[in-house]
Amino acid sequence: MNTNKPNGVTAVFSEKLPLSKLLPLGLQHLVTMVGSFMVPVLVGSAMGLDSKTLAYLVSAIFFTSGVAILIQVIGIGKGIGSKLPLFMGSSFITLGPMIVIGKQYGLPTLFGSIIASGIIIFLLSFFFDKLLIFFPKIVTGTFITIMGISLAPTAFKDFAGGESSPVHGSSANMLIGTIVIALIILLHKFCKGFLKTMAILIGVLIGTILAGIFGMIDFNPVADANWLQVVTPFHFGLPEFHLNAIMTMSIFCLINLIQCIGSYSVLDETCGTETTDKDTIRGLRGQAVGQVISGMFNSVPHAFLNENIGVMSLSGFKNRFITITTGCILIVLSFFPKFSAFITVIPSCVRGGAMLAIFGMVISAGISILSRVDFSGNHNTLIIGTSIAIGVGSNFDPGVFNHMPWLMKTLFENGMFSACLCAVVLNVCLNFHTFKGFFSIRPRNSEAEPNAAWGAVNPQEK
Repeated sequence: MNTNKPNGVTAVFSEKLPLSKLLPLGLQHLVTMVGSFMVPVLVGSAMGLDSKTLAYLVSAIFFTSGVAILIQVIGIGKGIGSKLPLFMGSSFITLGPMIVIGKQYGLPTLFGSIIASGIIIFLLSFFFDKLLIFFPKIVTGTFITIMGISLAPTAFKDFAGGESSPVHGSSANMLIGTIVIALIILLHKFCKGFLKTMAILIGVLIGTILAGIFGMIDFNPVADANWLQVVTPFHFGLPEFHLNAIMTMSIFCLINLIQCIGSYSVLDETCGTETTDKDTIRGLRGQAVGQVISGMFNSVPHAFLNENIGVMSLSGFKNRFITITTGCILIVLSFFPKFSAFITVIPSCVRGGAMLAIFGMVISAGISILSRVDFSGNHNTLIIGTSIAIGVGSNFDPGVFNHMPWLMKTLFENGMFSACLCAVVLNVCLNFHTFKGFFSIRPRNSEAEPNAAWGAVNPQEK
């Protein structure tokens, strides 16, 4: 399917909406992003940082996420930013190495490694057109499916109140989480217009109110936060650069790009579009620039948030101006820590109920992508089945990798990495004949005959 793109942006994403719709829709996406804002808190807590420093890191992730979104959606010139409605939040894939680097070297070296790895990714982006041949729909569909499956247990633990919570699985947590997910489903099924569009936000708001009635909300972070704070570059000192830290961070940031590549397939599946390789490369380049700015402003690497694409599907609004609105709200909130702290006190059970519905949409998108793969007379069933089995196994029993070196262990115990690596290797080995055009890659939606390496999809699918 070909799409008409005014100024390089798919027309379906450019509908003008009034501010009265943009603000609540943008806020709904912001609430969905709350989980990703916890990454710098987890890093800081592991390093033993005080509460004031943790609060500053939260403001920093608000600011840098907003800037990264604007870079991605508005773009810088013609080559940086996809100009598609892709949301940017902190990456969980880089969580492990950030904790190790931070504890060993300190914050200046951590942020230095983030800046340097962002520059490396930006330079490598000029060669990504050769890399994308290894990520046809059979690989991206497998990756997106295992991503949703991998994230679902985390959402379910939050649904029960949080894994480390002393009231994990309590009747109050389960009741409120169930009410949230039931409200989202019922509003989406039986309502129209505003109520259907805002199903997630309404579910979260009602769930939070109920949790407050039950006394399940801790308002201390709000009370302790400052009224006004400006996120400044190099707040913790000038960055320091250590080769080991840079190489480790670069490896994990490259793995993070696999998730970002998969997000384009989720977007296409959700919105009925067909992005090109050029769109993908511009987006990855924008992600790299955002990462450099993130390191400068004391924050962490970003990734595309597929859960927000799921929100687009549930709300029915697929609009880049909503994404821009969310980015602007994030930047504004970064100056007012007390207001941003309100978002971070949403109870786990409320967040988990909403995330179960959203991650379910991610799994559905992956299955839908795989449903268009040709399974006749080839090895694609074996490739998909084996890759997903290895990914699930890695998630449920990561201890099997304990005897590996730290870097290898950290990579392979991540089910998304294991599944994706397996899918890429098996696709190359079992469908090796499709890579004969490796040095003449064309865009996926070219008018000319598509490159054979993308031909794992049924040739009748246009």
